[in-house]
Order: sequence, then structure tokens, then C-alpha cells
Amino acid sequence: MHVGTAAPIGDPDPTVSVRSSHVRTAPASERLCDTVVVTFALWTVSCHAIVAAGRALIALLVLFAVVLAAALWLRRRWVGTPSVPETIGVAAPVGPPLWRLRIAGLVFGVAAALWFAVRPDVVRLWWMAVISLGVAAVVVYRMNGTRLVLPQHDRSSEGLLWLLAAAAVVVTLISHRPDTDDAFYIDVAVATADIPQLALLSVDTMHGIPDLPIHLPVYRVDSYELLNGAIAYVTGIPAIYAFHWVSAAFAALLVPLVHARLFRILTPRRWLAATATLVFVLIAAGETHRWYGNFSFVRMWQGKGIFLFVFMPLVFVYALRFAVRPNLRDWAMLTAAQIAAVGCSSSALWVAPVGAVMALCSAVRPSVEGVKRVLVGGLASVYVLGAAWIVSTTVEGRFVFPGTAGAGAAGVPMLYDALVTVLGDARLLIFGIAVLLTSWVFVPAGLARRFALICPLVALLGLLNPYLAPWVPPHITGPSYWRAMWGLPLPIMMTLVLTSPLNVGDGRSRLAMRRTVWVLLLAAFTLLVPRYSGLSAENGVRLGWPALKVPPAAYQWAMDVNDSVPARSHVAVPSEIDPWIVTLHHHVYPILVRGYLHTVPKRLSWEELRARMAVRRFLDSPELVEATPEQFRNGLDRFDVRAVCLVNSPQAGAARTILEQAGFRQTLRRDDYELWVRPDPGATVRQSGDDR
Repeated sequence: MHVGTAAPIGDPDPTVSVRSSHVRTAPASERLCDTVVVTFALWTVSCHAIVAAGRALIALLVLFAVVLAAALWLRRRWVGTPSVPETIGVAAPVGPPLWRLRIAGLVFGVAAALWFAVRPDVVRLWWMAVISLGVAAVVVYRMNGTRLVLPQHDRSSEGLLWLLAAAAVVVTLISHRPDTDDAFYIDVAVATADIPQLALLSVDTMHGIPDLPIHLPVYRVDSYELLNGAIAYVTGIPAIYAFHWVSAAFAALLVPLVHARLFRILTPRRWLAATATLVFVLIAAGETHRWYGNFSFVRMWQGKGIFLFVFMPLVFVYALRFAVRPNLRDWAMLTAAQIAAVGCSSSALWVAPVGAVMALCSAVRPSVEGVKRVLVGGLASVYVLGAAWIVSTTVEGRFVFPGTAGAGAAGVPMLYDALVTVLGDARLLIFGIAVLLTSWVFVPAGLARRFALICPLVALLGLLNPYLAPWVPPHITGPSYWRAMWGLPLPIMMTLVLTSPLNVGDGRSRLAMRRTVWVLLLAAFTLLVPRYSGLSAENGVRLGWPALKVPPAAYQWAMDVNDSVPARSHVAVPSEIDPWIVTLHHHVYPILVRGYLHTVPKRLSWEELRARMAVRRFLDSPELVEATPEQFRNGLDRFDVRAVCLVNSPQAGAARTILEQAGFRQTLRRDDYELWVRPDPGATVRQSGDDR
């Protein structure tokens, strides 16, 4: 079935000529998105209930089965009518072209970005951005309506969308960019599968310290890691495979589908091209470790990436639909999308409500009725905000994350650092600022223009406000203020700019020329904006056949150490290896994993933490042992270390001597590291020689 442009849905317009009306069946991609949102939201709520009750995996599986069965029964009993009547027709223009205002905004925005490149005064840039976007918003709000237009649908476009989604899966599976954040995330799943009787997210399972609580209480709202643990428990596959293959592939499949859903609202005539452009932008730029794209396909197995690129676009979708035409179904879906986002990352506790407010404000009129719609839509965030409040009471009685109580740095360097951390300090930064100020200029009148105006304006007035920046980390974002940039959907705004040539003209008039300009613009972006692509070696990516996304040498050593002594023994390894040991099932306990340990009253003292850090420092730099040999010797005995992985260095003589005196025997040696094992009394240690 082919459907052309359609009548707008929302505020009535007598200039619309309606040809026919019927209820359109949503395409499979949209139905899949809705199913994923509802299912994962139910899983997340079930996880929250079980974690709060201090119960284990089996109780979670039983509760989720009951909740899911109840949801399916209710769906059969009552299926809500489509939230938007699918009326086919011809939409009249939704406002004047505003050429003078748009040209002025373009000139001003580009000039401000170029001026910032010469003189990076972030306060002046902030004032220029707020004033220009504010003036434009006032004019646009007065002259543009808020209506949904039925997007163009046919089998070929839906098929191409699924091909794009399949390509995203391939890119994700062949891209290998290891990330040590896996240490905590995968260990949660490993512990869930290995110890199904353990109360979920109750204690630290990385270090083997009795009754040590989880290192950040805020992670108790996460449910994505528990899902992977449940997959590992039920299927028997290792948890790391559940993350790196199963979850990564499915999440990558969803990224184009959910963005297509959003662009069907923002750019209904060019939604497929916009979706392809967004995928291109995420892949084409590498730039910095914390650039948006480095949380997408090259890191799609972690909850942060799924939260940002699967559930947040759907938060925008449901909020826009509800604001245009309030109804129970879209309100419930907006609630579910925010809950699902929280299940993937605790950062969604504040990003999801902010995103919902942005989208709601983008689609309402400046009137009493508009305010009512925003307030009612805002009630969809009650569960998420309630969870945030509960979390805040577990961390020093406030919405404060550990280590941020003294945050009080000047807002100016904080905002500049946030911009540079995410966008780098080169051309991508300048392009991002230009897009921030001018993306509204390039999109047609209507929801897309409002969205491109309101999102940056709200972000600048709130999270990215230099005068509020010192207050934001201790009360909202936690110590990583740069995450305030997650409240700004910059890749979507870049997409609106890069697809702007396709919006010139109507129908098939000069279609080939418009497509040529679009392709040339994408090529120019690739060549002129980022310093290197997201799939490049400079970005830390290795392309190859699907495999675990781990550093091969460090992961092999982790397995060797884990196999050398019984499970749950204590081991001491260099910092390159300890993150990967805890991703293995039935693993041993490193005396320190990354920086996850922190002092806990009556559990872990500063003195013990310093002692653990000292032992690992000796293993990273064995020449230090020569100066304080007793500290190294005492650390081995204090923590009952059974295996030691030591850097293979000519300066490691003193460390080797102490290990031999302490009863360790070298069982494995390669060019980078060597393994020493202290057996139980009477046990026989297998000698492996120099190489294996």
C-alpha cells in the first residue's frame, strides 16, 4: 500500500483538504519498537520490586512472568484505539517561511561559531545562543502550528529501513572497541547467573570482601545487566557473549528503527533519508572517547548506548504525539519509555524527564491549554522522578553522587570542558556549535523547527547554563558534568541540517539534484568535520569477524589467571588485566578492580584501600618493589594472594625474589607478563615453561 502525504493531526486547520480516511496499520518496525518498550519497562519495574525486596533471580523470573502474563491478558481484553487517526489528505503549509528571520539566524549562528573558534569565550557564546534561539522561538511559536503529518509509507521504504537496520547489526558485530566499563556491568550479570540465590544488586561481587555493598547505590535502578544475567542463566551461554553478541546485535537493529519512528514525525517526507543520515553521522565521526557516536554502534552492548540511541528517541516520539493530541495510550507509552531508559542507565533518571519536557514544549501552543498538556505529560515522569528521589535518600540524603559533595568549580570552565569532552577541540566542536544555533533554520515549518529550537534552548537554560553549572553535578548529573550534553540531541540536529537539501522543492521536481547535493554534503561532513571516523584505528576500533569485544592479550591473561587457582581465590594482577577477570564466570577475586573500591564504614578502611592500591602499583611497575620490598611482601600475605601476574620486566628481580620466598612458583611467562602461583600445602603446581 502506498500512502502519500496526509492531513495533519492535531490542531484543526480549515485549509486542509481531506480526501479519504481510514485506520492505518502501523508498520512492523513501529510495532516492534512499542513491544520492546513495554516489555523492557515491565522487566525494569519487576527488577526494581525484587531489588527493593532483597530477593534473588528466581523470584525476579517468576514475578516478570506473572507481570507479563497479566499485561498480555489486559491487552487481549482491551486494546486502545490508535492514538492518531490515520487520515489521508493534503496538508496546507503550517506557517510563513520566515525567510528574513532564518537568514538572520543563519548568519548570526555561523558568525558566533567562527568567533568562538578564534576566541573561545563560553559565557559570551551562551548569551548569544540563548538570545538568538529565544527570539526565534518567540516568533516561531506565534506563527507555526503543531500538527502531525502522516509520513510516506510503502513496502520499498520499509524494506530499505530493515536493510539499514541489518547493516547496523553487521557494523556493530564487526567493530571491536574494548571498554573497561564492562568490568562492573558484566560482573553483575555473571554474579546473577553464577549465584542465583544472591539478593540482586545487594553486594559487591568483584573483590570478595564480605558484605561490601555495591559501589554506587544508584546502580540499583539498572535492569539491563540483570537481563543479560538472566539470559546467561536460562540459556547457559557466558554472560559476556550475551552482552557482546545477543544484546549488541538486537540494540543495533533497533537504532535505525526508533530513529525512523522519530523522523516520521519530524521530517515525514524524508524520514528514510534522515534515518540513514543519522546512522552515517554516528559512524563517520570518532573524534573523542565521549562523542555521541562512541556510545552507539561501537559500544552498543552497554546500557548507556541503548539508553541514548534506543529509548531516548522513543521518549521524544511519545511526548510529541501526546502533546499534539493528548491520549492515554501515548501517555502510557511515554511513561514506559522513560522507565525502560532508566533500566539501561541511571543517567536516565534526569535525562529522560528533561527529554520528555523538551519534546512536550516543542509541540504545544503558548496557551493555557498548552501548559496543561505539558503538565499532564510531565506526570508520565513521576515513576522516574520517584526512583531518583529514592536513590537520593541512599546517598548522603540528597541527590548527590559520591565524590561530588564538594563540587563547586566555576561554571565557565565546567561548560567549556563539557563541550570539549564530547565534541573535541577541533572542527567537530565548531560544527556542533553552528548546528546548535542554526539547525532550526534548515528544517521545514512545524514540529521539526520547534524541536530544533526548543531542545537546545531548554538545555542551555538548564543543564548547560554556566551560572548553574556548579549546582548541576551535586544535584543532578553526578561528578561527570560532561553528561549534561546527553540532554542535547545533537546528532538528531546534525541530521536535520545535513538532510536539508532534500526539503527544497516538492514532489519529484529536481529530485536527482537534491539527492546529489545531499550526498555531497555528507561527503563534505566526512572530509572536513571529524578528524577521524568512528570505525578507524585512531578511534581504537579494530574491524574483524564477530568476536568478543576485549583486548585479546589482556583477556587471555585474565583467563590464565582465573584457571590457575580455585574460584574465589584472591589474586593480584596489573591494572590492564583486572577488569577482564571479573567478566568470567566463577572467577577469582582481584584485590582491586579499576577504581571501584571506596571506603565503607566497618567494611573497608582507607588504610586497607591504600594497601590494595600499593600492591597493584607494584605489579604495574615492579621496579618500585626494590625501594619498599616489605610493603609488597606484607600485601601478599595480608590479602592471602594465591596468584600474581607480574609485568615481565628486567627490573622485576626484587619482586621475583619476594615471590619465591613467599612460596610462589612461576607457571607461565610471555613477553608481556608472567604468572606466579602459590599452591595449597601439599598441592602440586604444574610448570608451564617459558611459553604456552
